[in-house]
Amino acid sequence: MIQFPETARTEWQIVADAANIENELRKRIAQDTQVEVKLGKLRIDHEAKIQFQQELDEGQTPDLDMGTLATYNATPGAGPGDLIHGVLKHNGLCIFTGPSNSGKSTSSLQMLHSLMTGDDWLGQPVEQITGGVGIVSYDMDASLVYDWMREFPNIDPTRVSVVNAYKRGNPLNVTEMRARIVAAWKAMNVEVVMIDSFSASFFGLNQNDIAEVQSHYRDLIKFALTEVGAKGVIIIAHSTAGSPEKIRGASTHHDVADSIVAQYPVNGTTGPRAVRMVKYRQHRDASGTMTSQMNPVVISEPDDVTHLVRLDLGGMTMAGMPLSSEAAVHAFPDLPEASEDPDTDSDSGEESDDL
Repeated sequence: MIQFPETARTEWQIVADAANIENELRKRIAQDTQVEVKLGKLRIDHEAKIQFQQELDEGQTPDLDMGTLATYNATPGAGPGDLIHGVLKHNGLCIFTGPSNSGKSTSSLQMLHSLMTGDDWLGQPVEQITGGVGIVSYDMDASLVYDWMREFPNIDPTRVSVVNAYKRGNPLNVTEMRARIVAAWKAMNVEVVMIDSFSASFFGLNQNDIAEVQSHYRDLIKFALTEVGAKGVIIIAHSTAGSPEKIRGASTHHDVADSIVAQYPVNGTTGPRAVRMVKYRQHRDASGTMTSQMNPVVISEPDDVTHLVRLDLGGMTMAGMPLSSEAAVHAFPDLPEASEDPDTDSDSGEESDDL
């Protein structure tokens, strides 16, 4: 109520100022309350992420393996050996690299064929697996993988599972999808996982960034060896025609791999391919002897019927490459024993004048 008309304007201004101050105070209190609620949610989210990461890392806790030389000398240890001698280690990462259209996918799929059948892989002895193989195909449609593998002889098609990730995003980065893949592959006892290819599976920002590339490798290895429980993982990676043995991108590719296999055309175009071990971590196998890596070889183009490649012994001889005993036996299974007399009988029973 206005007491004095002559001061009405001043009194109204005082009342208005007081109302404005009260309104601003209410706004500030409401804002502070909202901020506190938001902070509380952020604190909860942060704590939940920490606990969730701890749950994920439980299976990744390292085992402390520590001792002295004296202890080792008293009880010398031995590694578990190779799945493919000199190529693919137990619980190991093998990177198969080569330029585009060099046939690296074909030869790496043949690794799976050899592991399932027990057949040598390019002359190298193989430890046959009893379970299945799992392929995550980012670089080509799954139908192409199936069409190629269906011609492989002597394999059980129920032991081959392919995740079609071609132009479908990254299923390993979706929790529900990843869990479904892991459950299905564990149920069929997948023992070897193949990722085709590293660059197509990489959904980071920069493949030249060492930290990003290493993090992606750790996730792929965790998926294959820890979650699925496989014995080995094969990852296909691209190189260039100018440097066929060097994987494109960050140098950490060569750091994380237990072995690296490179395949590329011998003459820089089509025809026979050279296959060479770029890297192999030597170790003592189950018998206690040091393993040795696979020697370089030359292989043929895929057979039209089986889609399998073979050792090109003629090309290796022309290139001056040594032929291992395994390769000779693989190529000439009917060679006579050294102690046997040579067969000099003529099919016709008549002597020949040919020299």
